Amino acid sequence: MAPNVRTTARLRLRPVSTGDLTAFTELESALRAREEPPRDPPDPARSARLLADFVRNWDQAGLGYWTVLFEDRIAGFGGVQPKRWRGRDCWNLFYKLDPGCWGRGLATEMAREAIAAAAAVRPDWPVLVETRPWNAPAIRLAERVGLTRIPPQDGEEWTALLLER
Repeated sequence: MAPNVRTTARLRLRPVSTGDLTAFTELESALRAREEPPRDPPDPARSARLLADFVRNWDQAGLGYWTVLFEDRIAGFGGVQPKRWRGRDCWNLFYKLDPGCWGRGLATEMAREAIAAAAAVRPDWPVLVETRPWNAPAIRLAERVGLTRIPPQDGEEWTALLLER
């Protein structure tokens, strides 16, 4: 198994690749269609740039976002990558799973593995989640894996949760 591939009880986590573009845009389209009101599908060129940035993070930081495989299919994307937040280096925890996989604890399982990977690479960096204040499922997941809410600073639109070590 490749050194950057990790496994959990139910998941195989491998570094995201540019070959994941179709699955990546399909997932984003499915998630946007569920919103009220639904948003337009993502711009393919922007999605390709975003995915290329995710790939570059592996080269630069030695850790990044994974393609999450469950039952031998792509179930989503998630993991940690470096982010500068309020003047300090952090690990940004990200999770996005196919709606058909929701409610099974897969995002929690992936998030716990991501936190462990982050601790192995840069244990001095806290883990951060930034999400919209109305995104209750994302907030609950972050709290379930040990992050706590941070009071917003003036002008911040996002809810931030942090795990300090």
